[in-house]
Amino acid sequence: YRPTFLLILLILLIVAGLAGLTWANYRFAAQNPGGNDFLARWMGAHKWLLEGLSPYDPQVSLATQEMIYGRPADPAKDEDVGHFVYPLPSMVFFAPFGVFDYPLARALWMTTLELALAALTLISLRLVAWRPSPWQMALMFLFSVLWYHGARTIIVGQFAAIEALLIAAALLFILREQDGLAGFLLALGVAKPQMLYLILPFILLWAYSQRRFRLIWGFLVSSALIFVISLAFIPNWPVQMIWQMLDYPEYSDRIGSLISIITSPLPGIQPQLNAALWIFLWGYLLVEWVLAWKKGPRWFLWTAAMTLVLTNFLTARAATTNYVMMIPALILIFRVWVERWGKKGQAVVWGVMAVALVGLWVLFIQTVQGNLEQPAMYVPLPLFCLLGLWWVRWWFVRSAFLPAEEI
Repeated sequence: YRPTFLLILLILLIVAGLAGLTWANYRFAAQNPGGNDFLARWMGAHKWLLEGLSPYDPQVSLATQEMIYGRPADPAKDEDVGHFVYPLPSMVFFAPFGVFDYPLARALWMTTLELALAALTLISLRLVAWRPSPWQMALMFLFSVLWYHGARTIIVGQFAAIEALLIAAALLFILREQDGLAGFLLALGVAKPQMLYLILPFILLWAYSQRRFRLIWGFLVSSALIFVISLAFIPNWPVQMIWQMLDYPEYSDRIGSLISIITSPLPGIQPQLNAALWIFLWGYLLVEWVLAWKKGPRWFLWTAAMTLVLTNFLTARAATTNYVMMIPALILIFRVWVERWGKKGQAVVWGVMAVALVGLWVLFIQTVQGNLEQPAMYVPLPLFCLLGLWWVRWWFVRSAFLPAEEI
């Protein structure tokens, strides 16, 4: 009976911990109104489930605006018009929260994002066969939630944490040759296509080179089923979403692309620099995809990590909340440092994490204007991950330093 008692006790402790975490999130939500990224998605689910309105209906956007501003938004002042602007299949994630009032729904959503970031860190460690001690793992979990990109994702309620988790989990199942499940997770990932649009074609091309057709068919069949089921609920939702997307950039294009941020100190030649960097990075990424053709798991994983990093360079609109998708790349870099340098490598890893934890928040506090983050926040992490992946490429991809059987 003792194992059963211990199991019950463990379950009770987990439930109590989650309840306490949700209560803390509820107190935070009550004292700090916001979470606007989640609010628009919650409103779409709430109105659809309880009133039968399409989440893309202008009335839904208006209801979101009134909750944010107490009046209709003014796009001319860069005010958020609160469109749902997600594919309808994303309702599988948002609908469970739409049945609650917003403060409770936001608290539950924050708890979900915190768990997603912890799970993303755990899966990233599994991807590179890294097994830190329990206290080191606990510190990594705290880091994933408390560093700037994780905390901002939680506070504004961004779906990016769940999307990053779906991608990382799909990569893990691919390495374990559970291709059907990996394909299904990738199909769910179309909920936020701007984070998936590069890693998905790379995975499918690599799968084709490995003759792992079950992965390809798993994605295609799952996507088709999800799409058909969504059409059964709202037959013309793709058209409705496209209309919202056409309106979206008019109020959300304040920052632009990461490449435009990098070239902004040289406005006189910025157009030419932008074009050159876009061409170079696209060309470089395609070369890496070709080099990964028919290669094994180490090469695949490194190229996948590079693809996740370059996704944030090669998007028209950067978003620091999307940067949580680079956690697998960050942990891959750390893994190589620890394996190559031992205790010195561990010291470097913890030093970098401490600098990232404190430094990014200091940078935000020093640069923020009102409640708007500034371009300086967009550069450090993707640049570090890009240089870091280049640094460790040989040891991870070519050497026998990390045994393939471990991965």
